[in-house]
Amino acid sequence: MAFRDIKGQEKIIEVLRNYMRASRLANTFLFVGPEGVGKKLVAQTFAKALNCAGQQQDDSCDQCGSCRKIDANQHADVSILGSDDEEIKIEQVRQLQASINLRPYEARKKIFIIDNAHNLNPESSNAFLKTLEEPPQDSVIILLTAKPKMLFKTVISRCQVLRFSGLARDVLDRILINEYAVERTQAHFLAYFCEGSLGKALRLKEAGFLKNDRRGLEELLRPSCWNIGKSTEQNRQFLKTRLNMLAGWFRDMYMVKIGLAHDGLIHAQEQEELLRMMKRYSFSELDGIFNTICETLFNLERNINVKLLIANLQATIWKN
Repeated sequence: MAFRDIKGQEKIIEVLRNYMRASRLANTFLFVGPEGVGKKLVAQTFAKALNCAGQQQDDSCDQCGSCRKIDANQHADVSILGSDDEEIKIEQVRQLQASINLRPYEARKKIFIIDNAHNLNPESSNAFLKTLEEPPQDSVIILLTAKPKMLFKTVISRCQVLRFSGLARDVLDRILINEYAVERTQAHFLAYFCEGSLGKALRLKEAGFLKNDRRGLEELLRPSCWNIGKSTEQNRQFLKTRLNMLAGWFRDMYMVKIGLAHDGLIHAQEQEELLRMMKRYSFSELDGIFNTICETLFNLERNINVKLLIANLQATIWKN
């Protein structure tokens, strides 16, 4: 994929292309933005554009040997470090430091992409600072993160920061329908629910999240479905998804109660059920429920006992 094919991050891409046209390239970038909005895709495409052997001045041709190798993660001078949840250790940083001081094997620029850079531990962050202070002129380092507050301020201060935003709902809706053959009603739901994250929308689609969604919603509204077992990271992630879906449902109930138009609802296909259920709750009760869901989501990130959080949620929603 070339820059011209990427949808929804046109402003960021234009900034990068302007750097290339003017030959004013920073050696270290920090891409900040929500998960699943295209940070890694843009970083890899930037690596292709910087090393493309075609006739493109500020984009990749997607046809030359260099572009194809980067797409296949087989380019000798383009490295990707980091994963979703694993700590980035000092040994990995030292390997990067050894590699960055070597001349490029076949590229114009050596590219080092640090995915989920917030997983750098204190030791590896301190070791990395030296490289960020004096990177070789023939290299570009690109850090990617959805959690910039977890990075050392000294790391951030040495980077050119580019801030990615979530995709607009109409853009995400069109991408899901036109490029991933998602049915229109489901695309509408995902475009609202996934808060501009194509990656999240596709993960939920692949996981069968949209199958039997009416039955899933009915289960979600039963207190018994919130009885979870041992608190594991997998359970917490599953719980976050359920809480976000529940928040969307009560948000819609509030919007129906104030007379919002049908197409402004996340669960637009469930308007009759929303109309029926909204009669159970006053505006103040809906406010309280929504605030409790938000607090529960926030506290899940703070390692507070999950069973206590769910007990409080159940007491708020199903108190009658």
